[in-house]
Amino acid sequence: MAHGRWHMARLGLLASFVFPAWADAAKQPEQIHIGIGQLAGEMTVHWSTIQESQSASPGDSVVMYGLSADELTRNSTGISFLFQDYGIELRSFRMHVATMTGLLPNRVYYYIVGGNRTGWSQPLSFKSHPISAGDVQSRLPMSYAVYGDLGDYNGQTLPSLLAEARKGELDMVLHVGDMAYDLDSDNGRNGDAWMQDIQPLAASVPYMVSHGNHEANRHFNHYTQRFRNMPSNSGTITFPEYGNVPNNWWYSWDSGLVHFVTISTEVYFASPLAQMVAEQHEWLEADLGAVDRTKTPWVIVLGHRPLYCSCDADCDSFATVNRMGLKQPDGTFKYGLEELFYKYGVDVFIAGHEHNYERMFDVSPMWDPITPWLSGITTGSTVDPPATTHIITGSAGSVEDHEPFTRPAPKRTAKRLNTYGWSKLTVYNASHIYWQQFQTDSAQPPSTWGQVMDASWLVQHHHGPFALHPRRDQVDNSEGKGLHPLDTSSVDMSFFKTGRRLQMQCKHAGHDQELACSDPSLAKQLVSKGRWQYTKLVDAAKPADFV
Repeated sequence: MAHGRWHMARLGLLASFVFPAWADAAKQPEQIHIGIGQLAGEMTVHWSTIQESQSASPGDSVVMYGLSADELTRNSTGISFLFQDYGIELRSFRMHVATMTGLLPNRVYYYIVGGNRTGWSQPLSFKSHPISAGDVQSRLPMSYAVYGDLGDYNGQTLPSLLAEARKGELDMVLHVGDMAYDLDSDNGRNGDAWMQDIQPLAASVPYMVSHGNHEANRHFNHYTQRFRNMPSNSGTITFPEYGNVPNNWWYSWDSGLVHFVTISTEVYFASPLAQMVAEQHEWLEADLGAVDRTKTPWVIVLGHRPLYCSCDADCDSFATVNRMGLKQPDGTFKYGLEELFYKYGVDVFIAGHEHNYERMFDVSPMWDPITPWLSGITTGSTVDPPATTHIITGSAGSVEDHEPFTRPAPKRTAKRLNTYGWSKLTVYNASHIYWQQFQTDSAQPPSTWGQVMDASWLVQHHHGPFALHPRRDQVDNSEGKGLHPLDTSSVDMSFFKTGRRLQMQCKHAGHDQELACSDPSLAKQLVSKGRWQYTKLVDAAKPADFV
């Protein structure tokens, strides 16, 4: 890529960045989003120019950037490629990727993307990432928005996320799969609209992604192409839809005190991708084994489908496959993710897929062939847990609405919620991180919007392989297997600011009928405050709604 100074006269721009007539808004770059680069001091940017849909020319792929919006003194020329949607209209248009290099740490940079022929974006800005250990210490605490399953329609978390970004409260976004619902819907126009909707967030904060089942069409064509700016360090992938491209299905990067790893939980469920299961497993073991825990003590893995959950049959089927691996002819399992998490001491695994929120404690491997969803054993710890902590945050909002908890809470579960919301991970130092879940459900009273529904410190003084953890022996003596001694259809709500935990069963025959709780005073209180949380309970007798 070429770098250097460009004079304003050469660009045909005024020094004040008043854009000329040819920079028509309809022709300017759109769907702009940034990502962490492969090397320190880098930030990548990806955008589209829809007006080139019938053009085979390479287009303009320039990013100009600098420490002042009035002095964009540096430039980088990236790459352009023709994106092909495979819907009935066979739409195609240009996508562009460029890299800003040589960034000073922890500084606000301004940038524009585009070129003379395609027009330029409006000035945008971001804060560069820390580089040295000293930079990291001066930047702490660092905060990450985390969520999965965010659609274009009913994307109820987006206003809250945009507000958080405008306040400068986010250092990065981690999206664990399922986007737009779907990126390829309406010949890809739904994906275009969603990418435009998230641009105010994704163009100012690195937007790091994993793919989910809703991206699977045509070998994840839309996901693979729309996020070509991810810091791929796992080679390339090749499919007819897009040829040989950098692998953004699984990759890793460092951010502050965290080594993040994105994995594909989806390769386990498509027979044409079966060979990729072994490839990813081999790469993941090498990546986890090479982490320098003195530099990045925290290791957090991101993927779409959970290894443990408690909502429905997914927790027996898909979760078992990702957790244990592919079943072999002799009855054993191979290429399971949990064995690697335990072997290399992965601190947290974060997933989506289930359209709810479930924070779990540490879960050590313990296979239960009779009731697979109750596999694992926990010490119930948030301080020096001797195994990986599992969290599901798939309630960002989409056309598929909520996903009910149809099963009781296992002992490994610390908190379950079924309202729209997003999670925030804040890293304070090498031993302490703080986790929060914010409620953004428009069906709930306005006074509860933005309320913290769950919060917990996670403290770890012994990063590394869990087989060497000083509390490892306590796992064998733990009684943390099986179910909580609660009503089988209970859901923990915690809507009240006092943090009161409401676990009394409440049912009603329909949304227009009177609520009936085992505690009449609770029913009256819920109705008077309008704090109803509707989900579907599927049991052997008949479907019922419960709160």
